[in-house]
Amino acid sequence: MPAQCSTLRRVSSRVIARRYTLEVPEAPAPGRVVWRARDAVSGGVVIVTLLDEHPQVDATLAALVAVRHPSLPVVLDHGVDGVTRYLVTPARAGQTARLRLAARGQLTGADAAALGAAIADALATLHERGLVQGVVSLDALALDETGPPRLEDLATGGLARPADQPDDDVRALAAILREVLTIPDDTNLLEVPGLTPRFAGLLQSMASINPPSAASARDALRRIGDGHQPPAGPIGWEPFVPVETPEREQGERRNRGLKVLVGALAITVVVLAVIAAVAVVDRRDADQRAITTGLPGPVTVVVDTTTVEGGVTTEQPTTEQLTTTVAPTGASHTPRPIRIVGITPLDPAGDRKENNEDAHFAIDHSLSTGWSTEVYKKSTLGNKGGIGLALRLALPSRVTRLVLRTAPVGATIALYAVRGSEPATAPRGWTTLMDPVKVEHQRAVLRIRHRGPVKTVLIWISGLPSERGAYVLRINDIRVIGVPIGA
Repeated sequence: MPAQCSTLRRVSSRVIARRYTLEVPEAPAPGRVVWRARDAVSGGVVIVTLLDEHPQVDATLAALVAVRHPSLPVVLDHGVDGVTRYLVTPARAGQTARLRLAARGQLTGADAAALGAAIADALATLHERGLVQGVVSLDALALDETGPPRLEDLATGGLARPADQPDDDVRALAAILREVLTIPDDTNLLEVPGLTPRFAGLLQSMASINPPSAASARDALRRIGDGHQPPAGPIGWEPFVPVETPEREQGERRNRGLKVLVGALAITVVVLAVIAAVAVVDRRDADQRAITTGLPGPVTVVVDTTTVEGGVTTEQPTTEQLTTTVAPTGASHTPRPIRIVGITPLDPAGDRKENNEDAHFAIDHSLSTGWSTEVYKKSTLGNKGGIGLALRLALPSRVTRLVLRTAPVGATIALYAVRGSEPATAPRGWTTLMDPVKVEHQRAVLRIRHRGPVKTVLIWISGLPSERGAYVLRINDIRVIGVPIGA
């Protein structure tokens, strides 16, 4: 409350940006003060959110403005009035989920899974941008008959708690699902009548110390919802039950027979395809065994690259090259892109700030944005020894390579990682993934061999390239490739 009061005192009047007249304060929320206000231009009612002062407030503001999801608020306007940062969102509509569900009663398993999947999808969108929702409850969720469920509160949880804590959002979603299914806290989920073991196991996992990511929970909830019959309809509506007639019953029996025949043919085709694929793999394995009788581990085949030095493959930026990791086939061994759910610059020997507000631009999958170091007078960053970027992965993974887009070229970069808590003495205390190498081209593939699963990867920069008499490095894009544990 003191932080909120100080924010209000910084506002010189009850009008924000000479346009929004603050009228009725709403319930306090983490990291912000919320008002129902009147827009002098449109004459309509809007919600004005005043953000508290915080080192991450600018980064949070920029990320909130860029979020687009049907279950999240749309930012209509934003800016700075004096020293107060504000956002404007539409007036809230619909009933809270608590009131709506109280009138309808307990949800079915399919409806609860559909509701949870929609919320988890919204949370996954926020977590991908490094945001924490922070307020996930039936009272903060709006339901109506015309659209998906909506989390009406802005994701400013990171301004009230340490940032990058998406696990709390997932646990809060698990609590919501227990409420809508009317399951008391002290009840063993595996003993709840009508709750499938699959659903019970997922709820237990979501409420645990190490819950799955919001994206993983979303996918699991969708599969659970699809597995229920009849399919779930919109929240608040009962599914249509057709009246059975003899003609309908006969037609449905014919349709079932046709479906069985089609299913049998489909299974036959799949089996033949698998047999053919196995034959091809066996033939390739035989060819490989004819060349060598033993492989020490994963083999990296580099196609049309410029140079291969140590652990780095540097490539010409004007031509898209191909780097393929040959490893045992199968879902658990195939490297694929690993989602980065958080990124934090590390400056342990300096002021602990290195353009922190721009860090998320390095993982937004856009080459037109990026993160930059500060400008230094020496390539060795003075007496710091280096600075870093900590990349938090959605799942513990065996990382096989990082793909970087940097400018100018010539930076010296090493890779480190941890699976548990992050030591504050970076890179000391972190496990070495790759020794320092000099990046010679704008697109570089940093390759890693024979390492265990990690949760956080550290890009450590110990040497900066020169640009117009100064030393600076820009990273426009970061991609992590690897094998998620249990994939």
